[in-house]
Parts: sequence; structure tokens; C-alpha cells
Amino acid sequence: MAVFLHESLPVHTVPRIKTRILVGDASGAAATTIWEQWIEPGGHIPVHYHEVEEVLVILSGCVDVSLGEERVKVPAPATIVIAPHQLHGLQPTGTEQVHLLAMFPEKSPQIFDPEGNLRPLPWEDWQSDDTT
Repeated sequence: MAVFLHESLPVHTVPRIKTRILVGDASGAAATTIWEQWIEPGGHIPVHYHEVEEVLVILSGCVDVSLGEERVKVPAPATIVIAPHQLHGLQPTGTEQVHLLAMFPEKSPQIFDPEGNLRPLPWEDWQSDDTT
């Protein structure tokens, strides 16, 4: 059994988003990744997809989620299940910070832009001008 106190884990801050890796390569998990993320008003997660399913748990705030051509406003608390290869992105609505968990059934999920090119992982993504 591995136990990780959240306050002992680093928070990575780049333009648009802050991320703490709760479960990933360094945790010893064989097949799971969990990211804790915070998005300030005006921030966003650019449109992208993964080759595996993603589950987003919106803990606080409200997000405008794009799923392909559809846009949905999702207030917390809520859970969003995103199918593999589904284009998606999100941004906070209003003035409240969004706090969420992103979970993947893979220990090293990759992120792809709409054209299929690899994107940086959230803590490596220093671009600030992408939009959803």
C-alpha cells in the first residue's frame, strides 16, 4: 500500500492551469493516473483528446465543456465521462476558480491536439494563447 499526503506533493503552475499529480508514474500505480487541477477564471484546458477514457470530477466552480461540436455548462459537483478519442476542452464560467480531478485508466496518458499531434502534459505546457 502506498500513501501520499496531498500537501507533500508538488503543485505545478503554468499559464492557464495548476496541476498536482496524485497518482502517476512516481506513485507506483500500475494502471491509473489522477491529476488534481485548478483553473482560474480566464484560464482553460485547450481542445484535445486522449487514446483512453478520461473521467473528470468537477469539485468546485462551473465549467463550459466542449465535446466535439457540443458545448455544455457543467456546475460542480459533477462527473463527466469522456470517451477515448473524443475531442474536448474546458474553461471556467463566471468568477470562481474551478477545482477538478482528471482520472485515466493508464499510468502515462498522452494528450493529442485536434490534428493528432502530441501536446505537452499540463505541467509542461507553457503556451498561454491556446483557446477552447
